[in-house]
Amino acid sequence: MADYKFGKYEPPHMRWPVAWYHPLVLLRAAKEMVASGDFIRNFDRRELFTEKFGIVDQAKDYTGGDYWWDFMSDSGDGGNASYTVARAMQAPHLPISFADGVSADEVITQELGNNLPGSKFMVFGGDLAYPGASTEEYQYRFIEMWEAAKPSNEKSDLTVVSIPQNHDWFDNISTFSRHFIGEYANHFLQAHTPQSRSYFVTRLPHDWWILGLDYALVGDLDRSQYEAFLNLLQEPDDNSDPSTKPIRTGHNVILLYPEPYWTRPLGDAAGEGYPKRYQRLEAELLARGIKIRMRLAGDLHHYVRESATQGAQLDYEDLLVTCGNGGAFLHPTHAKRVTDAKVLNRLKDSNAMTPDLEKRVCVGLKASESTANEVREYAHQASYPSRSTSKNLSLLNLVALFKPTSLFGLFADEASGNFFQKAAQRLGEFKRGLVGGNFMFPILLGGLYLLAVYCNSFVFSKSFVVDGFIPASQIGALGLFCFLKLWFKALFFSPLAFGVHLILLGLCGSIAHEDGGSAVIKGALYGVVHILAAATLFWIGSRMELDPYTKGFMIFFGGVLVGGILFGLYFTLVSRAGGLANNAFSAIAHQGYKGFLRFRIDKDGNLHGYMIGTDKVPQRWVLNPVKGERPLWIERSDQNPPEWKIRDAFTLKK
Repeated sequence: MADYKFGKYEPPHMRWPVAWYHPLVLLRAAKEMVASGDFIRNFDRRELFTEKFGIVDQAKDYTGGDYWWDFMSDSGDGGNASYTVARAMQAPHLPISFADGVSADEVITQELGNNLPGSKFMVFGGDLAYPGASTEEYQYRFIEMWEAAKPSNEKSDLTVVSIPQNHDWFDNISTFSRHFIGEYANHFLQAHTPQSRSYFVTRLPHDWWILGLDYALVGDLDRSQYEAFLNLLQEPDDNSDPSTKPIRTGHNVILLYPEPYWTRPLGDAAGEGYPKRYQRLEAELLARGIKIRMRLAGDLHHYVRESATQGAQLDYEDLLVTCGNGGAFLHPTHAKRVTDAKVLNRLKDSNAMTPDLEKRVCVGLKASESTANEVREYAHQASYPSRSTSKNLSLLNLVALFKPTSLFGLFADEASGNFFQKAAQRLGEFKRGLVGGNFMFPILLGGLYLLAVYCNSFVFSKSFVVDGFIPASQIGALGLFCFLKLWFKALFFSPLAFGVHLILLGLCGSIAHEDGGSAVIKGALYGVVHILAAATLFWIGSRMELDPYTKGFMIFFGGVLVGGILFGLYFTLVSRAGGLANNAFSAIAHQGYKGFLRFRIDKDGNLHGYMIGTDKVPQRWVLNPVKGERPLWIERSDQNPPEWKIRDAFTLKK
């Protein structure tokens, strides 16, 4: 764990965003994912839940009128963004306006006077602390942000349910479970947390339901979870007690997923004859006349809504909604797997061994051979930020790896003491932002460049003249092209050098891995560019006739600069072409374009959704000057408050 400072004197702007390309962060994330995945394969914690799978009933006290509830996902990264969203969601009244192009809602503009009422029911979509799920990360990046944002110290009447995502599973959901599973004192906001498992079912007014699903790290439901949801579903002609089979024909269901699986190829790699359990659950819902009106997920840190109104023998509108703007770094909305057409296909597999495996519902990227008659096609409705804005933001990658995690320590008013003490404190915070930031990735590249040159230069000696090489003293006389040919030949004479160069190739290939096999090959070819760059630096040093130590320093610092620029250029070009939907924006760590979804079920049972977002979040905070008042921190007087606007609005009629 980093050297974190907890408590009310560590303001949000000093809780810096995660440096995702810091070598130690990359190593930690990889280790925790591998360890957790290996553990789950042998011992799935979801199978330990033995408590009754109860319904979180939000309809029992409903007396009519409008019912409001919220959804938020992917928080607990940088303090500024996480705290800003936490304040807005907990505000008793949130001043709001409508963004350009969004039709004004009469209920909000006339009845509510552009002030949204606070919600007493919140649904979280997971990934609540980064980069891992330790108790310290949760406390530092998530819990304290929400506690400080509480509007009062009074006991909360809030109800909260949540599902875990992959980062929450990095400690086998131990921390997640302590905060969200079961009722006990001094847990999250002292709110009502009635769910008994890592997944939940919630009844909302007017026969709306939310089914919150848990994938763990295996990309599917476990059998206990699957059967628990099936036990809630009424058969089409079943007249049993509604308390035993409460979700009935004609009811409307929102499926909350840990990730937007519809951004993957149709079928989600399920084998022929053996569909995934979530695909079978969707098939059962539709077969029993239950309407899936929305598939909702976080995981990708942006907002995108797509809708379909016809096809697949369904006569109602349903939505695919990704909303992961809760406080984590921004993901692009212009990436190809986000923008490519999505379809739904209801399949019956004649090769299935047993009847329960015959039906599946697949939603995903449209294959070229699909036709409109076979599938239900989804059309893009809204993105936040817009696709054009997202594409322009990719240019920030050019300098992202050289930017300190935060510059605020350099100008911190919190520094105390005389001038020299303040200067030392501010410089220390700046160094913390630099050494603890993504800049360590170019430092790593400089080290790899130097190591590659050091290992490969052994063959440039008199001992290898018989093999066609030349002494190092004669390299400067060679042209660059001739030298590079010898450099690649040298790789096969120095196994250690070959291994170091493979590390460079593997690093580039692994970053490109999320775009599939062909992208990995392209990434590895891009790694060749780094090999050429390292060799060229060595050649330049030889041409300049530098002594070995000076040449080593030049290669290292040249590798830092050239390697960092090359990676920034790679991220920029690939992202602008629609690739690297996850990795390309990690280094940018953009704190803007944050928000959440607030829903309203009206007296007639129609569901209205409002995506509430702010382009910018405050960058500096001070303790509330009114002692004992909440929220704990407020914006500094020279900082503009966040401008919350409804960026998208939609209605699903009952």
